[in-house]
Amino acid sequence: MSNIAWSWAWPGLECTLSVSLGVAEVFDQYRQTAWKTERGGQLFVDLADPSGLVMTLATLPHSRDRAGRTWLELDTERCRQEIDAANAQGLRLVGYWHTHPQAIPAISPTDVASFSRFAARYAQELPHPIAVIVGLSQTPGGIKAWRFHNGGYEEAKLAS
Repeated sequence: MSNIAWSWAWPGLECTLSVSLGVAEVFDQYRQTAWKTERGGQLFVDLADPSGLVMTLATLPHSRDRAGRTWLELDTERCRQEIDAANAQGLRLVGYWHTHPQAIPAISPTDVASFSRFAARYAQELPHPIAVIVGLSQTPGGIKAWRFHNGGYEEAKLAS
């Protein structure tokens, strides 16, 4: 039985990014509902995974994060602690995830600014961050990913 929930691919890249069942469960558990605030955490891959590039850890929302219905600021201290703990386990930071109060999430100018700040803060660990936004819909389009690079961003497609 596979530990992979789904995979994403970006045009022009030769690899896919798979999402583990555990990470998919975290996304599903924390979907934003009925006027709740956004929630989120960091995303890590295990570079030694024999099945390829697999997102194996999505950290949970934290009480020190600041959030509103349409915005989220992850606590810097908690992020650093999670990065250090994950690195000690051989995992590497690839980006962060958060929720949206939309069925099918779309990246907003606020998201672009937030992910740009996150990428700048962790530039050494994270040269090309991945942004995952979890919407309300439980269809395949209800969770989307973007790759930030060269001053822009590109949406991933579900890999077949």
